[in-house]
Amino acid sequence: MTLADALSRGQQNNLHALRLALAVAVVVSHAWPLAHGAGTPEPLEALTGRSLGGWAVGLFFFLSGLLIAGSAERQKAAGFWTARARRLLPGLAVALAVTLALAVATGGNPSTGEALAYLARGITLVSLEHRIPGAFENAALPGIVNGPLWSLSHEVVAYALCWGAVRLGLLRHRAGVAVVLAAALALWAAPGLPGRLALGMAAYGLRQRLVLSPRFALALALVAPLGWPLAIAALGHLTLIVAFRLPARALQADLSYGVYIYGWPVAQMLAHVLPGVTAPVLAAASLAAVLPFAWASWHLVESPALYRPARA
Repeated sequence: MTLADALSRGQQNNLHALRLALAVAVVVSHAWPLAHGAGTPEPLEALTGRSLGGWAVGLFFFLSGLLIAGSAERQKAAGFWTARARRLLPGLAVALAVTLALAVATGGNPSTGEALAYLARGITLVSLEHRIPGAFENAALPGIVNGPLWSLSHEVVAYALCWGAVRLGLLRHRAGVAVVLAAALALWAAPGLPGRLALGMAAYGLRQRLVLSPRFALALALVAPLGWPLAIAALGHLTLIVAFRLPARALQADLSYGVYIYGWPVAQMLAHVLPGVTAPVLAAASLAAVLPFAWASWHLVESPALYRPARA
């Protein structure tokens, strides 16, 4: 079965389930420094050189590249960018306000100007601010209110690169896909995450030829130790096999974004009220506590924004 065959069968819901699992992995990984302080090794870091959260974010961007490339190919500019804005900004706006409220509740004392600047810098993604002095003062990382949001500005840059590649027709022929792969390798050395998304874009461009088979997965696994781009490519291919060869499992709600944007402040709140909590306990408690936030975000904010009928 090729990736094109899999996409045509409408089993994309498994990708959303995997994206939720990756968001959960980020929350679990962050529990170690949030419980024990900066510099604490996260799961898998000593074994692989990359943390569980690092692997999850890299793979998350790979899947995003695949999905966004398809969206960019199907939609015109206005529809594409409106959809992206609806997906990111309403949920982010509310999360910033909730994060600010939690920060103040745990000892943060920003002035009105500082609070407004925090919200403005967050929603514009231009210069995200992650510190509010005095917030979460009993936690191992006091003052840091929502660290993972740094990736959102890189995601928007990656969207622009994806849109440009699709509009230039780079995903329609082999030479263009080769350019995208070369760009992925070049961008890998740069700060940020667009290179990971470019790998997903290349997978979409090669969908007619990309076979989802255990043999090919094994071949990629053999070369994975040669570099992290190859490792993400191997893991991405394995993820696609899991997503499309297993029976589809439709999600009633897409909680992945909510888990991602609320995971850190919720964990910080728990670390503040439970000083000395161990990392495994904080990870479990954070997951239990963040799911209601993610559920509310999806049903009250994200879903209404995504599916609101366009005005005539």
